[in-house]
Amino acid sequence: MLFLASSSYAGLPNPFSLFSDKEDEKSLEPIITNSPEKEAKASALLEKGMGKYNRGHARSAQRIFKKITKKYPDTKAAGEALYMRGQLFMERERWVKAFGLLQQLVEEYPRHTDFNEVLAAQFQCATALMEGARGRIFWILPAFKQLPEAIIQFEQITANAPYGQYAPLALMNIALLAQEEKDSQIAIDALDRLINYYPQSTLAPDAYSTLAGIYASLVGSEEYDQGSTRRAISYYEDFLVLFPESENVGQVEANLRSMENLLAGSRLSLGDFYYLYRTNNTAALVFYNEAITIAPESEAAILAQKRIDDINAGVRPATGGRLLKRLLFVN
Repeated sequence: MLFLASSSYAGLPNPFSLFSDKEDEKSLEPIITNSPEKEAKASALLEKGMGKYNRGHARSAQRIFKKITKKYPDTKAAGEALYMRGQLFMERERWVKAFGLLQQLVEEYPRHTDFNEVLAAQFQCATALMEGARGRIFWILPAFKQLPEAIIQFEQITANAPYGQYAPLALMNIALLAQEEKDSQIAIDALDRLINYYPQSTLAPDAYSTLAGIYASLVGSEEYDQGSTRRAISYYEDFLVLFPESENVGQVEANLRSMENLLAGSRLSLGDFYYLYRTNNTAALVFYNEAITIAPESEAAILAQKRIDDINAGVRPATGGRLLKRLLFVN
């Protein structure tokens, strides 16, 4: 189970509503005004830091870049220095720290960086965590995997660029990570957003089939509530309608039949309950007919038709020892 509650992402707004238009987006950016003298000093420090970095003196370069962001935070050079700080932490595989600095860059210096480059770096950080990169205890001993942190980072990437190419992939990665962490609700939420907000994405077919598979995995047996079975059937059917040319059609059709058979079995069980134990033929007929409608060629449908024939013929349901014999030998 994720350390992050499943409800953390429930009810998130459509990402395309985050900005009504480009002017609204720009209005969120800080207006940086500074004296030429400060800009010159910050630029000189940046040049010095880059020199250190290019000569392989990473720690010295890091100190200089940090000085720029602290002493001249409202200069153009500060944005570039912050980006370099993130790059240096990435080189040391300190992915969480690097992502945090890059996020600060997105929020505070949107006009002074290549946004796509920053987003790509953030995606690299999240992917490293997804692939099993571990934190360090005292910067030496390997700690636990950071899959929950990867989910948080992918969510942030989606929020940063809802129009971007990384958003659908980030949502798919969230679903995969959540499945690994045994949190079906987060996986379902991410995939649901993917198919609703990015229906033209190349990942949409996988999202539909994965969603159906998750719901199918939540089904205990035909005796349990079949809400998850119905959802699985719905997503499998949507897949076949929307992606008839997919190479996975055969597998999806097989999965759909399996879910339909399971649901038909549940209707048969309910019909048997009313016919054999409650002598309520009217209710029993409703469920038997549902079983036949759901999966006409299934074993459950065949048995349901036998029950219907018995009811129409006036056969009384067996009780006691006769019921046991019926269940053992007639079915």
